Amino acid sequence: MNISELTLVQTRLNALIGLPLCAAAREADMLLLSFGGEGLETQLTLRIQCYYRMMEQGGVILARNDVYQPAEGMWQMWEQMGYEHDYIPEDFRSDEPGANRLDECLERLNADLSGMKIETVMLNHLGDVTLCFACGATLNVLSDTSGGEECWRLIDEMDETDDLVVYGDGAELVQKGVE
Repeated sequence: MNISELTLVQTRLNALIGLPLCAAAREADMLLLSFGGEGLETQLTLRIQCYYRMMEQGGVILARNDVYQPAEGMWQMWEQMGYEHDYIPEDFRSDEPGANRLDECLERLNADLSGMKIETVMLNHLGDVTLCFACGATLNVLSDTSGGEECWRLIDEMDETDDLVVYGDGAELVQKGVE
């Protein structure tokens, strides 16, 4: 990213500081994190389409590839059906709600969002972002493409301002609703 893009992105990301994480969800393999919430004037959504991982207490609590791994309940069901321990049936569809490990991780995260207030936001010249939460958790978002594909997007849900979109090769403001 050039200097003007870095300045734009950091300025927009700074709006996250002090906001609590109020919901975490997924659409297909995309992570959606909502910040702000009821009673606050700001509600921002971070839509992540690239590699990400959230860590807490020295371990990974969720990561992008979790969406492709079966949920614990799927493993148990398959074992009851007589399949070998690590066998994944060919008809396994990781995109079905509740079928994958990421859905389990998001359920646990949403059950206890205490301390999930953003304290620090760091950005590097590649568009990688690190969010540090009051509880000690961190979220790393890593631009994982060398081209012009969208990596992540910051959406202001309460304002008509354009979305901030970060690509593998830069950043820009994009009119709301334009993919």
